[in-house]
Amino acid sequence: MKVYFHEIKDQDLQYTFNETTPWVMEVVGQLDERMDQIKRPPNWKPRTRPTEVEFTLRRIDDLVHVTGKIKTQLFLLCSLCADSFSFPINTQFHLLLTTSDIYADVPREISNKSSIDMDEWLADEDDEEDETPAMNLNASDYEVTVVTEPMADLREILMEQITLLIPMQPKPDVDEKDDCLKCGRNQLSFLPQQEELLKENPFAVLKNFKKKPGSDS
Repeated sequence: MKVYFHEIKDQDLQYTFNETTPWVMEVVGQLDERMDQIKRPPNWKPRTRPTEVEFTLRRIDDLVHVTGKIKTQLFLLCSLCADSFSFPINTQFHLLLTTSDIYADVPREISNKSSIDMDEWLADEDDEEDETPAMNLNASDYEVTVVTEPMADLREILMEQITLLIPMQPKPDVDEKDDCLKCGRNQLSFLPQQEELLKENPFAVLKNFKKKPGSDS
């Protein structure tokens, strides 16, 4: 879903989606991990799961401020046993979009002295719907994404925000013994052979070599 900048005003433009929204579930389902094949068949449909997605867009001069909430779950493969497990997603995000090249080379600088406290501003929005908080956003406050087209691609934003939360080595929760609650494997001792190999003397194998007849010792 694409929202063009000319549709976004200085008042909040809100969108709410759930598991009944096809494109949202397609994005979420594409991030599920599978063992059988990487490419989905033409008749593929994502697994059903409770999902809530919210976007709020507002125009601030030549910037578009996007905030959102994502609540869903992915089906990932355990890095220990390769079994599928449910990985919860529950996050909030914000970003700034613009087509202006003046922000392209500006580094991200977030500090306590920024011109606006985002958390405080969002709280003010919830408490005071009639009053618009004073905003002075600039590129030194938040990282700005320069887009080639004047639009906010909600599909792309959703994909990116969920992808950022996927761990490099996913695994379910563990109990007090550090054993996986799903497969029962212990994460610290899952590869004992590797640990033993590291402890071995690399020259120990030479003792099995036989000397050639007539060779000097």
